[in-house]
Amino acid sequence: MLKRDEWLPLARKLDWNYSYVQEKDVFPEEMSGSPWLSHEEWKEWDEPYRTSYREYVTLQHEKDAAVIAVRDAVGRVEDFKKLSAPWVNALKFYSATFPLAEFAAVVGNLRAGRFGRDSAWRTMSTFGALDEFRHTQIPLLLMHDLIRWDKQFDWTHKFYHTNNWVAIAARHLTDELLLAANPIEFAIGTNFVFETGFTNLQFVGLSSLSHLVGDRMFEKMITSIQTDEARHAQIGRPVLATVLKHDPEYAQYLLDKWFWRSWLFFSVLTGFSMDYLTPLAQRPCSFKEFMEEWIVKQYLGTLEEFGMKKPWYWDIFLKSLDSYHHMVYASAYTHRATVWFDMVVPGPEERAWLRRKYPAYWDQLDPVWERITERWENGDAGVEWNTHGATPVGFCNLCQLVLCGGTPTQNTANTLDYNGCKYIFCSEPCRWIFMKEPERYASHKDVVQRILTGEAPANLLELTRKYFNLTQDVWGKDVYGGEYPWLKRKSTVQ
Repeated sequence: MLKRDEWLPLARKLDWNYSYVQEKDVFPEEMSGSPWLSHEEWKEWDEPYRTSYREYVTLQHEKDAAVIAVRDAVGRVEDFKKLSAPWVNALKFYSATFPLAEFAAVVGNLRAGRFGRDSAWRTMSTFGALDEFRHTQIPLLLMHDLIRWDKQFDWTHKFYHTNNWVAIAARHLTDELLLAANPIEFAIGTNFVFETGFTNLQFVGLSSLSHLVGDRMFEKMITSIQTDEARHAQIGRPVLATVLKHDPEYAQYLLDKWFWRSWLFFSVLTGFSMDYLTPLAQRPCSFKEFMEEWIVKQYLGTLEEFGMKKPWYWDIFLKSLDSYHHMVYASAYTHRATVWFDMVVPGPEERAWLRRKYPAYWDQLDPVWERITERWENGDAGVEWNTHGATPVGFCNLCQLVLCGGTPTQNTANTLDYNGCKYIFCSEPCRWIFMKEPERYASHKDVVQRILTGEAPANLLELTRKYFNLTQDVWGKDVYGGEYPWLKRKSTVQ
């Protein structure tokens, strides 16, 4: 029998010349992506893992067995009840936004499995699709048993099937990146930027954080998934190298576009968890410090390796590290009934910690929490609406997130007139992306536009119940109902 190193190169590279059709008929540009190049230009495509199917199945079986073993040991409802309440709600947030996005990534990988321009690329994309099936199934399995304890965990499967404002924003990102992208844009936007630049490294950070808070089940789940991400994240590097050689301007655009869009998504998802929903004693660093150490440093190093420029908006991005997720969190807390997880008010010790970690703008952000604290002090415990917004807020016409760019004293929202319509954006980069591909984004309606056209109710309570599909027993509340040991209530229920 041939040894592995003798047969694997033959099995990986199975491209051939076509005798009765043209190469462009087999790989049309509309499906394969731009720039369209002959296979001669792609034949050097390579990645370091070079996994065979037998090796893949054996390793995945071992990882699945390890996850099931941990679930049997520490994955019961009583184990989750021991965790801090804020962290459990971080888990609800992650569990909803994560699995069905991974299912969408199955489609993107399978498209590359058919229309990727090299056989080794197609093989690795097929493994990537199997990975994403696994990443879908694991959280759905692990969170299902928790529904009988807390109905908010039902959103693990339900989230992307609703018109909740967070789901609209998440779908706007994942549908374009994972479902609609051709293999080239998918490889650069997903495999290179989204996975190598964000998910891979953030999963490492979240695994460490889970360990510190005592959530062994989430730690094992994230670790198991991250090992897959590390492998198929490598697909993007050789694709980027080839595109960069033939169309460097397009390569730069794809990097800049998807870095910004990925940043907005993860700043909310991970920023909330690290800076607000993790108990203070278990926070090893701030979200900003994590980003600077693991994302910014790594991403800039990769750009230098490829001889590429930093995004033109880099200074805007660095400023947003100090404020963006704080702004969105304050807005989301004020409208917490419109989400499916509970949230907390940062207390005096946490606010002092946040001031140390975010000295640039915290003096502007802190009065928001002073005002919310005052309203809780002047109200009764458990009376949510005394500290809750009463009207819908505005949303960005590109990222579909709330208009929370900048700071409380200098919002970065800006507008654009296009084809007789006025559009509003949370930031200059979102406006720039829209202007580069207006035909892709102009027809999408945010929540406010749906209200104005009569598709959604304008009353916030009706919007929450009928359009966001949140009933009172499920919608988000204050984790402690306003009962904080540091809060001095000025009235009590008689």
